Amino acid sequence: MGDSTTPGGGRVGQDAVHRVIRASATHPDGWEQATAAAVADLAGTIADLRLAMVVDRRVAIGPDGTLQYGVTLSLAYRVDRRRAAPGGGVTTVRRVLLLANRTAGGAELMTEVRRRTAGGPCEFHVLVPVLVPVVGTAAAWGEPGAGDETDAMFAWAAAEERLALQLALLREAGVPATGELRPSDPLKATLEVLGRASFDEIIVSTLPAALSRWLRLDLPSRLARQIDLPIVHIEQAAAS
Repeated sequence: MGDSTTPGGGRVGQDAVHRVIRASATHPDGWEQATAAAVADLAGTIADLRLAMVVDRRVAIGPDGTLQYGVTLSLAYRVDRRRAAPGGGVTTVRRVLLLANRTAGGAELMTEVRRRTAGGPCEFHVLVPVLVPVVGTAAAWGEPGAGDETDAMFAWAAAEERLALQLALLREAGVPATGELRPSDPLKATLEVLGRASFDEIIVSTLPAALSRWLRLDLPSRLARQIDLPIVHIEQAAAS
């Protein structure tokens, strides 16, 4: 029996449900390299990417005559949660989006992870939003002042270290995990990720209320108003 297209853009087969999305990428060396770059970027977030089809190709010519090869892809990924179980059979895996920055790697966060894994197989995707401190944007998200290029570099480097720490802790605990940094505010970053991957639950990890910009901006409630998923908020001290 073949697959059939669903009204929501998914595909239904005998043993899987797939979602279809579009993605674009460019590369100076050719269309094949642009295609590979797009697939590699999405594979960091989407655990079950299954098919990529090029639907458009183009070439942009710069003022100096340099070329940028661009592609648009149609990609399908599996959105059901069935996986092969150890020893045979099939098990259902719960996918959790973990939203954290300064608290990544914290003890309370790992306690919450262990609660999830005790209830059955889980996969985690760690999202670390990095709002680069620049004039205007920084002030809008509660930063104390404007930043410069050096501030941006330090903010990004620190976030990379936190993401690496959180992924290492998850993998040491035997939990399948992926992760990414996104250069935007936490609400926008979350919506961007949900636009190209599916999850069963979101965990929002913040500093205590007296220290947390995310809580001053009412992030958990704002997420709940826009996202139809269970959202769990935990407060914890910053990881060392």
